[in-house]
Amino acid sequence: MHANNGLDERCRKLLEDFKKLEVEYQKTKRALEIREIEVRAILAQAHELANTDVLTFLPNRRKIISSLQEEVIRSNRYGAPLSISILDIDHFKKVNDTYGHTAGDEVLRNVAARLRTHIRHPDTIGRYGGEEFLIVLPNSQMQAAAEQASRLCQQVRNLQIDVNENILSVTISIGVAQFRIGQENWEEFLHRADEAMYQAKDQGRDRWAVAE
Repeated sequence: MHANNGLDERCRKLLEDFKKLEVEYQKTKRALEIREIEVRAILAQAHELANTDVLTFLPNRRKIISSLQEEVIRSNRYGAPLSISILDIDHFKKVNDTYGHTAGDEVLRNVAARLRTHIRHPDTIGRYGGEEFLIVLPNSQMQAAAEQASRLCQQVRNLQIDVNENILSVTISIGVAQFRIGQENWEEFLHRADEAMYQAKDQGRDRWAVAE
C-alpha cells in the first residue's frame, strides 16, 4: 500500500512538473513568435529604407532601375508595350545658387509630390539622380506616355513653391521613349529617353520630346 502511495505521489509530481514545463514552453514559443514578427518588421523597414530616397520619399535610383529592368523582361516575354519618361527640372542649379540648397531641396520635394500625384496608378516614378526623375509606364504606348508628359509639364509649370517667403516656380523637360521589344536592352532604352530629354531642353525647355 505504501509503495502504491509513493508511486502515485511521484506520478502526481511528474505530472505537475510536466504541466509547469508545458506552460514555460508555451511562453517561450510565444516570445519567439513575437520576436520573429519584430525581426520581420525590422527587415521590411530596412528594405524599404534601402529603396527609398530620403528627400522625396520616392523609390531611389536602385529601386526605379530595378522596376525598369523587371518591366523590360516582362515586355520581352509577353510582348506588352512599355514606355518610360525621364524628367529634369530646368535651371535647377540656378535655384540652388540663388536661394540655397535648402530651397533646392524644397523644390525637389514639391515637384516629386506633384509628379507622384499626377501619374497613373500602374506607373512608377523614382528619383533617378539629382534633379532627374524616371517614370516607368507598363502597358503604355508612346501616345499615352506623351499625353502624360504634356500633363506633367503643365502641372509643374502651375506649381508655386513657398520657400522662405519667396514663391518659386519651375518647369521640367521630359524625354519619352517606347521600348523596342526584342531589339534593345534596358540601358539602350533608357539612353534613348535621356537623349530625348536633352532634345526637349535644346528646343527651349518646359516641354517634352519623343525618342526616335
